[in-house]
Amino acid sequence: MEKRVPAIIGIVLILCGVLELYMTYRYSQNIKKLKNQPPTAPFAIWSGLIFGLFFIVGPIITMAGGLKNMSQMTSIIGGILFWIAAIFSLARSEQIRKKLKAENKPLSSSPQAVATYVIVIAAVISGLIAIF
Repeated sequence: MEKRVPAIIGIVLILCGVLELYMTYRYSQNIKKLKNQPPTAPFAIWSGLIFGLFFIVGPIITMAGGLKNMSQMTSIIGGILFWIAAIFSLARSEQIRKKLKAENKPLSSSPQAVATYVIVIAAVISGLIAIF
C-alpha cells in the first residue's frame, strides 16, 4: 500500500497537467475570437502551458527515480520560464504602446499597458527569486 500512494499521487498530478494543457488550449482559442484581448493573455497562456508540462513531466521523472538535485534544478528552470513569460508579456505591452503612440495618447492613459508592464516586472523579479 505504501508503494502505491506515490504512484497514485503521480497519476493524479499527470491528469491535472493534462487538464491544465486542455484548459489553456481552450482559453487561447477563446482569446483569439476577442477583438480586444486582455493584456495578461500571453502570460496566462504561457504560464498555463508551463504548469501543465510541469505537472506531467515532474511526476514522471520522480516516479522514474528522480534526480538528485531536483529542487534546485526545478527552481532554475522555473526562473528561466518566468523570464520567457516576461518576454512574451513585454512584446504584448510594446504592441499596446505602439498603438497608443499612433493615437497620440500617453502610455498612462491605458490601464492595460500599465498593468502589462507591471506583470513584466513581477515576472522578472519572480524569476530572479526562483533562481537565487
